[in-house]
Amino acid sequence: MEKERITVEELLRRYAAGDRDFRNIILEYADLSGVELQNIDLSDAQFNYVNLSRLNLHRCELGSAQFWYCNFTEAKITSSHLEYARFFDCDLRGFNSSKCNVSSANFIRVNFQGAKFGGFGEEPCNYWDIIRQDGVFIPGFTCNPSLYSHNTNREV
Repeated sequence: MEKERITVEELLRRYAAGDRDFRNIILEYADLSGVELQNIDLSDAQFNYVNLSRLNLHRCELGSAQFWYCNFTEAKITSSHLEYARFFDCDLRGFNSSKCNVSSANFIRVNFQGAKFGGFGEEPCNYWDIIRQDGVFIPGFTCNPSLYSHNTNREV
């Protein structure tokens, strides 16, 4: 399936009209801060330089989605699928996720300070040059699940 480049205005207009299929879209230089979306399929979507701060996603499909230079500060994602998603140079400070599956996701040069994860699929996730929840920089590659605590409110 070919990628479709859309604007944030088109995405929100189509969503308001009842469309929930946004697979393979490309969204660039957009502001979705504070937006709430439910039951939307963003599988294989690509987001470049998108402000997703305070975004609220519930029951969404984000499998194999790519996020480049995106701001997820204080965003909340619940009951969603993020398997094989890739996050490159993203800010996830204060990010809150529960009941999400992030199996086999890749996090490259991501800041996790204050991020909380709960109830998601067991890794392996891959991490490169990340800043953990406690502010410690972890250089290089790791898929070490000890990066977060093993309770229902996992902190990276």
